[in-house]
Amino acid sequence: MVTDLGFAAFVERNRPRYVRYAGARLSGEVGCSAVVSATLVSARERWGWLLSQPCPAAEVWQDLRLRVGRQADRAAPRDPALTGLYGQLPEGCADSVVLCCRLGFDVDEAAELMGAEPPTVEAALAVARRALPHLVKESRL
Repeated sequence: MVTDLGFAAFVERNRPRYVRYAGARLSGEVGCSAVVSATLVSARERWGWLLSQPCPAAEVWQDLRLRVGRQADRAAPRDPALTGLYGQLPEGCADSVVLCCRLGFDVDEAAELMGAEPPTVEAALAVARRALPHLVKESRL
């Protein structure tokens, strides 16, 4: 029962943010919701195992990132700038740009969502600024 409550709280906190992230990267609201739902179903099935990991949020984020990435590869790009961002930066850097610059999350919230430490997100944003200043600028950084 406590595990169910913990998972319910996790979903309540993260589903809206996951949908926003998926929506930034994917075309079509139905596809976004389906990817997020599949991720959360998988997390529910593995919840006991996830709780034994150092950072359950990081594990779920990795699953979401992979699912969104596969869906993005199959569909027409929602935003060519994001396609360039993910094509030229490590995924963690690109995710940091999307969360902080496109979606307006602060560094702490982006870090929490990805299961990372805030300095990791700050470093990823710095890498993105140096590597792709034109794309990061377009992302409102």
